[in-house]
Amino acid sequence: MVLDNPLRRDTVTVIDRVLTGQDERGHDIYEDRERDVPDCNMQPVSSTETNDGKTQVVTRWRLAGPPGMGLTALSRVRWRGVLYEVDGEPGEHGSFAGLLDHTEAFLKVVSG
Repeated sequence: MVLDNPLRRDTVTVIDRVLTGQDERGHDIYEDRERDVPDCNMQPVSSTETNDGKTQVVTRWRLAGPPGMGLTALSRVRWRGVLYEVDGEPGEHGSFAGLLDHTEAFLKVVSG
């Protein structure tokens, strides 16, 4: 059961990396498959900047989505035109009576 929540008004596009077979040398072949996931919430977490001869910025976000959304560490997420990597393993959180069940993951984008 997903609780109607005004904070969960974002729709993200999840890009799953799916194993589709192997090449002639036995190496795995993957294909990207996109799907839209409504009822999500994106929140900024942190941003760091490194100036070591060139500027690099790493920005992290927290994604809260519906339970069972199938997000993995190999997934990527597109939101408002920005492509994010899943940073670590997503978590599935349960709650009493299922009212606050959700998927949670940290996302990051690196530029520069």
